[in-house]
Amino acid sequence: MVNVMFNTKVISAALMSAVFVVNLAFCAESTKAPEAMKIYNSESTLSVSDYDTLLFHDDGNPQYYFPLPDEWDDHYFNVRFSAPDSCKLISAEFYFTDISGDSSDLPDIKVLVWPSTGLYPEPPAYDEILIEGASISLYPDPTIVDLDLNDTLNFGAGMQFHVGWDIADTAATDTILAMISDDGIPETTFSSEYWGEMGMWGTISANWGLGVNFMIRAQVLIFEDTTSVWLEPDRIPSDFSLEGPYPNPFNPETSLTINLQKPQNISLRAYDLSGRMIEEIAGGFFPAGRHIVSWKPASAASGTYIIKLNAGDQTVTARATLMK
Repeated sequence: MVNVMFNTKVISAALMSAVFVVNLAFCAESTKAPEAMKIYNSESTLSVSDYDTLLFHDDGNPQYYFPLPDEWDDHYFNVRFSAPDSCKLISAEFYFTDISGDSSDLPDIKVLVWPSTGLYPEPPAYDEILIEGASISLYPDPTIVDLDLNDTLNFGAGMQFHVGWDIADTAATDTILAMISDDGIPETTFSSEYWGEMGMWGTISANWGLGVNFMIRAQVLIFEDTTSVWLEPDRIPSDFSLEGPYPNPFNPETSLTINLQKPQNISLRAYDLSGRMIEEIAGGFFPAGRHIVSWKPASAASGTYIIKLNAGDQTVTARATLMK
């Protein structure tokens, strides 16, 4: 099972350097500025008839494309997912376009799967797969990457990971390949991310206020019933809350999920029923997002405990029962 350690460092946003409209006759201009964006009302949508179950954030209607990359600008385009249950990542799906109009010489790319800090990828990657340019399909066809050969991409329920891509190290620094996105909803698109020219992770929504979703999807195999499903990318929680604990009752360990709609300092503590603090489970600065925290009481006796999450003037509680 993959273990994800959450990094609570503050990460500033960088400016997105390129956004272009998806047109059936893709233009070759590459002016890297927000002013280059134009609205295109595409009438072409994706067919989902080939899949039994599809969960995805993009609406299947291409609106823009994002060239990637030149050597010093945006790259590592990625989307963050949460495992719906104990599962194995088996494939990923990407929708690309060729901004030159000549798809005869597409660059090689590398597809990566990263652990998560709770919002951004946390290098090094779990896996990196080289895809030859000749194997890349262009919209409306997906480029499907088989990840089933890697037995390490197993995740517990609620664990987070990122699926993304970049130009291969052997490719030219300026390329003709671009990532397709929809037009999205800004407040729900914090999972569409990139590594910016300032040397830090950023989201398109936070930096530009654009509600776009990279058309990247993940397929997992659920261990319990061997059902494969397509995952919906994570969204920043809409409110401050505490989920769990799970399992409950528990012995010797349980998990809680902290939902933060904005970065902030938090404290997560356990109290007995008399109000005496037993243990500080977690604390410090956490980025916005979902954070899974494990609690394994070292010396607490069997009984019911109050779990209290504090952030500023906000407090939420939950009950946990330890059975030894």
